[in-house]
Amino acid sequence: MSLSKLYERFDSFAHDYFRKWFSKWYSTRQLNDAKANYDNWKPLTKKQKKEIATYWGLKHPVKSDFMTHEIMLNVKGEFDVRYCPEKIFRLYLDPALADRKLVRAWNDKNYYNIFQPALPLPHAYVRNVNGYFLDHDYQPISKEKAKNIIVANLPVIIKPSLISGEGKNLKLISNKEEADAVFEQYEKDYIVQKLVIQCDELKKMSPRCVNTFRIITAMVDGEPEQLTGHLLCNTTDSVAGNAAPKVPGTGVVLIKTDDDGRLSDTGYYENAKTLQTLPSGFTFGGLQIPSFKEAVKTALEAHKSMPMFGFIGWDITINETAKPIVIEWNLGGIEIYHSQLTNGPLFGQYSDYFAEMARKLIRDWEHVHR
Repeated sequence: MSLSKLYERFDSFAHDYFRKWFSKWYSTRQLNDAKANYDNWKPLTKKQKKEIATYWGLKHPVKSDFMTHEIMLNVKGEFDVRYCPEKIFRLYLDPALADRKLVRAWNDKNYYNIFQPALPLPHAYVRNVNGYFLDHDYQPISKEKAKNIIVANLPVIIKPSLISGEGKNLKLISNKEEADAVFEQYEKDYIVQKLVIQCDELKKMSPRCVNTFRIITAMVDGEPEQLTGHLLCNTTDSVAGNAAPKVPGTGVVLIKTDDDGRLSDTGYYENAKTLQTLPSGFTFGGLQIPSFKEAVKTALEAHKSMPMFGFIGWDITINETAKPIVIEWNLGGIEIYHSQLTNGPLFGQYSDYFAEMARKLIRDWEHVHR
């Protein structure tokens, strides 16, 4: 076996081991958090577990494989075999449909304009790539020039350009003193963008942060299709719309959005606690957000040229002129629990298609690892 093949084999093993561990850990956390909010918790029956194992092709199921279904049974009030277990998605479907070699590069926000030049993106004033400064047009500039550009365009948003997750290190820069501090707080690989002003409807939800739609698209028989869509609304003072809560049952609220952009009457915190009114007192049910269909169309059109990623999670807001703005895309290991909590089974009408794919992938995996 060549050295490169040996490396690939080890790299794949390490990645699979992490995905398996993470899916178990995350499913357990989801279950424990949800249980704390519901009385008379119902466990799954043996018959229901057998149906899940058969439908998804689980050869040697463990306790964590059934946790998603148990949560949804208690939160939604009904059993549906089509909910996708975390392990099925993270260990089989996602790795098979996402070119992992490309994920890190394509996730670099500094190169969104090159990868998808037609997308409506926040204007980038300054880019820092591996410690080097570039302007919006990717022309090299000095550190002093970068600072002058930032100060001339205040207020601005600064955030890591590589994978950070949950809005970590995203900051609003409003004055010269904060601009000076940028170069001490951020060593390299960040992007400075124009502040996005969201539409009035989203301002009603949370005026400080930019609220975004999470739209998941998937490649189905060679064509991108929408799977789910929900709104992420941060009810804290954080500037980051998807900032992780410090206390369960606080922070980001997840709200299902119908095809026309109308919000559901019920929202969920990440721990599955439900609410109909935000902490601010605003009742969101029935609120019509403009241009949601256009946001979905934007995501689907962009996914056509990215078939090497089977699943993409798009974070899209609607600006003050009612136009969709793509804040970021998420590739590889995207969050599916939030989508299932709000929208139901992840794959919806395509559930049988992806379940059959999962069963085949598991059979192939079993054959290789005998």
